[in-house]
Amino acid sequence: MQTIRVTGPESSGKTTLARRLAWCLDGIYVAEAARAYLHARRGSYTDDDLPAIWEAQRQLEETALAERPSYLICDTGPEVIHVWSEVKYGHVARSVREAVASRQYDVTLLCAPDLPWVPDPLRETPDLKQRWELFERYRVLLPGATVITGPDRVAQALRRSLAP
Repeated sequence: MQTIRVTGPESSGKTTLARRLAWCLDGIYVAEAARAYLHARRGSYTDDDLPAIWEAQRQLEETALAERPSYLICDTGPEVIHVWSEVKYGHVARSVREAVASRQYDVTLLCAPDLPWVPDPLRETPDLKQRWELFERYRVLLPGATVITGPDRVAQALRRSLAP
């Protein structure tokens, strides 16, 4: 079994890439738990919600892992909560820091914010400069990640990271 994490700033193509990889690899796609969590709360949250969002994501991943798929493709991981907490609130909950340090994925694909911004009521960072600043935070937090850029992300991900 291979676990693949797709991550990066808002509107960088994470979800599209993760879904397409799951289809191409006949794997299981794990959706970003934050979207469902925030929809249920009509977009309202505080810093106390962020560890709960990670816990929801972790549970989704664990449920999918129990199915023992050949490929598990996760639309984000604990690093998203880490960066979000750090930037928005200036601190990161211990449970989230520990998850970033201990949660293992076989492949991490870091999507660059070089695609056009797609408005969404749950997104908070339409400014391109800010999204590149967030991207740099991800690069520091995930030094071994494979950076994915440009429009043909699936072929790039398959060629650069997932080829045998």
